[in-house]
Amino acid sequence: MASPHVRSNGATGPRPKLPAFCRSRRPVVMVTASSIANLRLLVLLGLLFQLSTLLLVITGPVPPRLAPATVTSLSCFDPNPDPSSALNGPVTSSPISDR
Repeated sequence: MASPHVRSNGATGPRPKLPAFCRSRRPVVMVTASSIANLRLLVLLGLLFQLSTLLLVITGPVPPRLAPATVTSLSCFDPNPDPSSALNGPVTSSPISDR
């Protein structure tokens, strides 16, 4: 089957118009070693960010802060300590046996 743009006598008619983006030349893009190195750094930074986010997700939520402990007995800060406790030495306790 013959092309619709070819006449029977062999002469060609008007060629079909191509869209503008097909007729225009694309600009030449220069790829340099520094642009590849910068792209590599961006990829590594993205991977590092993803890894840190993954580690934060794996560790779970942060536990709430503990309330400060209240001291109920101030015997260790007593200004008038019992002098006999200093003479007897430190208090030791022995475990109670079930036997």
